[in-house]
Amino acid sequence: MFKIFRNIVFFQELSDEEINILISISTPRLLLKKEKLLEPGQSLNDLFILSSGLLRFYFDDEDGVESNLFLPSEKEATIMESPESYSDNHERQYTIEAVIESQIFLFNKAEFEEIAFQHRGIYNMYLKSFKQIIGILKLRTEQFCSTSPHSRYEEFLEARPFTSQNANRKYIANFLGITPNSLSRMTARIHKKRNERKK
Repeated sequence: MFKIFRNIVFFQELSDEEINILISISTPRLLLKKEKLLEPGQSLNDLFILSSGLLRFYFDDEDGVESNLFLPSEKEATIMESPESYSDNHERQYTIEAVIESQIFLFNKAEFEEIAFQHRGIYNMYLKSFKQIIGILKLRTEQFCSTSPHSRYEEFLEARPFTSQNANRKYIANFLGITPNSLSRMTARIHKKRNERKK
């Protein structure tokens, strides 16, 4: 278990003692493909981190269409929780689902936060996770406000190759705010452009 935690990029700055403390309060859980960690109407009182795999956080809009808010992979691991936990909205509408087989580690939130106040490295890491999530939301907001769908897709491919290779194209299209047909056309254009460069 120590080796797994030590290899999680987000834990790199923690001391061995802090790693062992986190291990002592963690609960491992393996999510199979399409297995749900959270469903609408349920509450999740745990924090968690993804050590391998890919998850999606989504909700159904008023027309029953799924909207993907987050697509975190092992490459963007951070301390996560239910999206409702970041606001005073008590309506439980989100689903957290494994896109591929995914290994997570759960931490009781109250216990984790108590330990964080006792160990500076864990506290700083916890604070960093909030900043990272805010940064992701800021970037997504700016992209939707100021960039074209094609630019969003190209940036996604460059920044998140693991997700682009492992996520269903329908999920990626929805995440980027474009239709699956538009995504297919963009992919074809990008491949054509890359092939022309190789000639």
